[in-house]
Amino acid sequence: MLPGLSYSESVTGLEHLDTRAPFALVALLRTSEFDGASRPDQVMHQLETAIAVGLIGVGERLPPERELAAQLGVTMLQIRHALATLRDRGLIETRRGRGGGSIVCDTSAVSREEVERRLRERSTEELRDLGDLSGSLAGAAARFAAARADGPEIDRLELLASQFREAESVQDLRRADSRFHIGLAIAAQSRRLATATVQIQGELAPLLWAPSDVGVDTTDAATAHAAILEAITDGDEFRAQETAIAHGAHETELLIEARLELMMNRALDGR
Repeated sequence: MLPGLSYSESVTGLEHLDTRAPFALVALLRTSEFDGASRPDQVMHQLETAIAVGLIGVGERLPPERELAAQLGVTMLQIRHALATLRDRGLIETRRGRGGGSIVCDTSAVSREEVERRLRERSTEELRDLGDLSGSLAGAAARFAAARADGPEIDRLELLASQFREAESVQDLRRADSRFHIGLAIAAQSRRLATATVQIQGELAPLLWAPSDVGVDTTDAATAHAAILEAITDGDEFRAQETAIAHGAHETELLIEARLELMMNRALDGR
């Protein structure tokens, strides 16, 4: 394992890059959609996305405001505005006194209406470009994981894959799928690859796992995860890479189909 990369013993199976993780990764969750937003809104979006993709789970306590502001590179006033918005939306609650602080209490961060809006506003080309990057990252992660992952790392990937199979709600599916893909990059033992995967999952996962009838079939995704994991366990770098790329391409096509269906329904409704 690379220096500075170590796994957490938490049930997520995700490693912590350092003592500040996963909050050290929250600053990476920036998308072009929020480039023009105010800094508090950008921070709110980063924290919201971290909750949505499972970097921060229900019951987890956020760092103290001063520490969180320093990690995200914002002022105390800006972090307080962002946290206030998250409280108003029911994503966190703040407890006073000893043992208090801001605690995540909900992970249904992205509504159906919000997901549909994001899909409508993106062109087919933009979605395909996003999917191409996601598939390429997954392919590279799977290839390197097949070459580098040891027994405990493979066991953690199996845990992440099983969490996806057992997930029932859209929120749990979204978190488990993101964790599996981030877990692949971590097993690849590449800090930069893990960083890029966190970024792409922050943008892609809310679109893939929308609270509606459209999206990726869970059976197909679970089967793909199992095939990727089997190739990694066998140490077959080429098969691991090709299987992960094919999985990404399938997800991209389903995402584009979901967008086209939304656009068609909107046209038929005369909106």
